[in-house]
Amino acid sequence: MRVKIIHKYFFRELLISFVLSITAFNMILMMERILKFSMLLSGVGASAYDFLKIILLVQPQLFLLTIPMSLMTSVLFTYGRLNADNEIIVLKAVGVSFAALTRPVFFFGFLCFCASAFNSFYLGPATSTSLREDITSIIINKSPMAIKEGVFYTLFKNVVVLVREKPSDRTIKDVFIYDKRDDTRHWTIFAKEGSINVYGAGGIEFVLKNGEVFLPDNKSITKIAFGSYNMIIKFSPEITSQISELTPFEVLKRTRETTGEERISVFLEFHRRLTLPLLVLIMSFFAPAFAMISAKTGKLGGLSLAMLVFLAYYSMLIYFEKLARTGGISHVAAGWIPFVSLLIISIYFFRKENSR
Repeated sequence: MRVKIIHKYFFRELLISFVLSITAFNMILMMERILKFSMLLSGVGASAYDFLKIILLVQPQLFLLTIPMSLMTSVLFTYGRLNADNEIIVLKAVGVSFAALTRPVFFFGFLCFCASAFNSFYLGPATSTSLREDITSIIINKSPMAIKEGVFYTLFKNVVVLVREKPSDRTIKDVFIYDKRDDTRHWTIFAKEGSINVYGAGGIEFVLKNGEVFLPDNKSITKIAFGSYNMIIKFSPEITSQISELTPFEVLKRTRETTGEERISVFLEFHRRLTLPLLVLIMSFFAPAFAMISAKTGKLGGLSLAMLVFLAYYSMLIYFEKLARTGGISHVAAGWIPFVSLLIISIYFFRKENSR
């Protein structure tokens, strides 16, 4: 009964530290993406609700990285403080083994593993798809309203739009469009009037009337007059890579459709989807034992050590993945060598601490 009470106490401390840690890590990793989204969506007049929804949809993509980091940080904070306050020493003195003291970590780590696996196999791909669709929808539907009179509009890739008059949200007059989507020939379009419409699920249509198109060549310029001209701009923002929208099984299926370096990259993504959730289980062994060693470093020291461990792990992971892409080692070895190395180190530290 006493041990169960101690486990509840440890579990509560772990939960509080974990929530604070994952919130802090997600906020740090979100900074760059928030800036990117702000630059992308502020020009189309996205609302605060749109930004909030996009920020929430990005979170699952970060959880694969932040769940194992937060688990280790929470264990270092909790067990490091208990060891520094001599509570661990007292419990060991009354006969509670180190393995018994770490049972809350194993249980909590298993819950984190289930959450990480669910995120990797279902939640992450689903929210990545929703993120791309929502951002595309926001830009497509609000772009016509965002075009201002006398202002160069450059949100569309390789297309510049300038409107002198705008009687309504979708009606324009005295239009200038510079289109360089075709690398071999850049189009310059002038029109007296026109309108802007949504084209399908992922495009903008400029319906231009009474204008001219200028097509420059090496030695001449071709001029074409038109009474009516429809210009369609397909918009697919590069917010998330397509592979992030696939489940691990779909990623594995994709390997049959690719060749060369692209096939290796797809295999490496598949290994990441498997090893990152399993990394949470390794932290259940490694973090408690490591906390006993780093107890005297304090809370900031524990956080620094956790960051160093993950920096070393991800540096090793990136190094071996680059070797795989250059043909130095197989993609299986590149995906699993860092994981197996950390597993061996974790077992060694745990057994050493448990034998004291």
